[in-house]
Amino acid sequence: MKNVLVIVCCLMFCSCMDKSIEKKQIKSITKDSDSVDFEKKTVQQKTISTQEAVQLAMKQFDAYLPTILAENSDAGIDLQIPNVGDFTGDGVEDVAIYFNLVPKDGGNAIISQGLSLYQNTGQNVKVIAGYDPEYLFAFDTIRDGKIHVTKLEYAETDGRCCPSIKTPHTLTIKGNRAY
Repeated sequence: MKNVLVIVCCLMFCSCMDKSIEKKQIKSITKDSDSVDFEKKTVQQKTISTQEAVQLAMKQFDAYLPTILAENSDAGIDLQIPNVGDFTGDGVEDVAIYFNLVPKDGGNAIISQGLSLYQNTGQNVKVIAGYDPEYLFAFDTIRDGKIHVTKLEYAETDGRCCPSIKTPHTLTIKGNRAY
């Protein structure tokens, strides 16, 4: 009889343990599915590719172009060249659009030129600064978190096509200006 009682107690204990284990497994599964749901929510915020960032920046530039042209009524757009690189230091490729303006009536003189700088936030791009110097420049590269340009100047003997004085310059971005 003692043996039967011990066996019954053991069976009851094992049965309780099984239910306890089942409850722990169910809690674990529920907890895991909660974390999976959390991971899904995090993953759902899609990050844009560099190509998409360029397209968004070009779209924003095209929307602002009439304002640029209104300030230069005798000019038309000649070039719009997007360049990518991380110039904000956040590890994400940003977009710098180089542009120049030429006479609306024809000719190959450059009336104005500049850069529009767009920060890639990962989900969108936003304009952060513009570079519109009073001198000619050539865009070089975005390297080491900085935008590199070359300031161009004419020597007395230079033809109008070919400035020979070339000075490397690294842009500084402060507020909404680059210089």
